[in-house]
Order: sequence, then structure tokens, then C-alpha cells
Amino acid sequence: MKPARFAYRRAGSIGEALTWLADQTSEAKILAGGQSLVPLLNMRLARPAVLVDINPIRELHTIGADNGGLRLGATVRHSDLIESALVSERAPLLVTAARHIGHRAIRNLGTLGGSLAHADPAAELPAALVALGGEVVVAQATATSRSVADGHRTERTIAAKDLCVGPFLTSVQPTELLCEIRVPDQRG
Repeated sequence: MKPARFAYRRAGSIGEALTWLADQTSEAKILAGGQSLVPLLNMRLARPAVLVDINPIRELHTIGADNGGLRLGATVRHSDLIESALVSERAPLLVTAARHIGHRAIRNLGTLGGSLAHADPAAELPAALVALGGEVVVAQATATSRSVADGHRTERTIAAKDLCVGPFLTSVQPTELLCEIRVPDQRG
């Protein structure tokens, strides 16, 4: 099967993506790696009016650390987790979990944020994030400004244990964008 018709938007910034998500007149879905979303589109189990591609947003493709642990962007690929010395050092369970995802092509395209946002009960990464005591940061356009080009957005943090509320269902709202994953440092 092929997906139902949808509009395609390529976001150049988090603000641009949030502006499209804030448009209540149409249902929007986020596209990153597409490994979870595209099959749902093809089976017509998901029928968004707008597909918002966040791949061009460089700040979502970062792997870093601070005193509290790892900070991972939503578009970090599974293969990036596997290859990162920083992730191996600070949260080796993420590397182990990522190695069990599909095959190489899936790991090269699939994203950490996409795996978490789709809450597939068969997925490895949501369970690993819960076990590590992680959390996600989601952003949303502020209530006073539908356009976030000028930076008007709010963020909230969701504990990993509270992220998945059912099969294929998370506590991320339709107008929110999962931007960052935080993992406490696991070094002894």
C-alpha cells in the first residue's frame, strides 16, 4: 500500500518545526529516520495532513555530555550511538540496545528520538532509557505566539518512565517536538 496524501515541510530550525506543529487546523507528524513512521503511513495507520521533516535541524543531531550525564539530540542515529565513545563510556546499555535494532540499514536511518516517540512495545531503546533513569525534553510554541521564529517556546521534561503510556502512545502532545534525551552518567 501507499500512504494517503500529505503535505511535506522541511524544517530548518526547531522554531520552524514548532510553528507547523502548532497549526491546529491539520494533524502533523514528525519525520526523522522514518523507520517507525513510514510503515505506518504505508499501511494507512497514520494519515497526517502534514509531514514535518526535522532532519536538517543540526542542533537535534548532537551527542554531548555535562556534569549530569549524556545529552543526545532527537535525530541521533542508532549507528551513531553504537559508534560513540562517549555513549559507550557513559551509558553502555544504550550501545547494547542499539546493536539489537534491526539490521545495519535500519540502524543507519533510525533515530533515537523516533524510537522513543513511537513507543513501539517491541523497541529496545524506550526500555533502556527507563532502566537508565533517563528523561526527554520536549518543546512547544508558547500559547501567546503561534510563530516561534523569534524564539517563543516552552520546554518540559518527561521522565522516561512516564513517556510511554501505552503501545504506540506517548505523553508527548501533538504540538510538541521531542528535542533532547538526557541520560544520567552511568560510570561507577
